[in-house]
Amino acid sequence: MMKLILLAISLFGASALAREPVFLNPGVVYHLVNSSTHYGDPKSGCMSDEIAVQIQGIAGDFCTSKCSFIQSCPTDVPTGVTAKPMCALQSTAGDQYCALICSPSSKDDTQCGTNASCKAISGVGLCTYDD
Repeated sequence: MMKLILLAISLFGASALAREPVFLNPGVVYHLVNSSTHYGDPKSGCMSDEIAVQIQGIAGDFCTSKCSFIQSCPTDVPTGVTAKPMCALQSTAGDQYCALICSPSSKDDTQCGTNASCKAISGVGLCTYDD
């Protein structure tokens, strides 16, 4: 299993997203290939163009792929997910990554799909898997 360690990411993008740093837990970023959609549970494996990440201060993890101004985020999400894919994460090296953006104040606990929930950070929500 290939390991890739990112030092930190920060939320960016739409004006609703803050630019506060969010740190990744060392040693938790890795490649797993097994999933049938993007943004899956790393426990089941990620797509070949994704890495699994865990953000320090937020419980859970998720699969993510790189994005940019010209490369949008994949729109294929796991069954039942209503959260929206956005190019919302940036590493300290400048690499940008996708995340499922959700509403932490919503009463809809299913917006992130099975075994996942919306975690509040910097005024927005990110979907992560709770296992």
